[in-house]
Amino acid sequence: MAPLSVLPGRVRFETKCLIGCRMKCLHLEEVMGSKQGVIAVSASHRTGSVLVKYDESLVSRSNIEVYVGEALVTVSAEGNTEMVHLPALRKPSFGRDSTINAGHIVMEFALHTLLPAPLDFLLPAAASVLRR
Repeated sequence: MAPLSVLPGRVRFETKCLIGCRMKCLHLEEVMGSKQGVIAVSASHRTGSVLVKYDESLVSRSNIEVYVGEALVTVSAEGNTEMVHLPALRKPSFGRDSTINAGHIVMEFALHTLLPAPLDFLLPAAASVLRR
């Protein structure tokens, strides 16, 4: 597996076998995290990318490539192909938060309309005082 990007102490890989499989990603992170010289591992079930941060004095980039390849074989061999659908990360557009934001928008509009042009520079200060 060829690295997608390489920086000192940091390598990113990409594989399609992790897309949609959160459990595989978690297992890969666990397997890679136990390797000597590996500082941190982050695998994304959304993109299939694997980011490995490592100590260059303890392990080489080529060893990291081998470790990731072996870990992917191990993870795939376990047959953990369960697709995990995660809840949406966005908050619903209704509720208290959107009401507060709508109030801020109305207040900003009113301040821009009511203040004469030379006083527009005072708008941010006036808005912060009125919001309290």
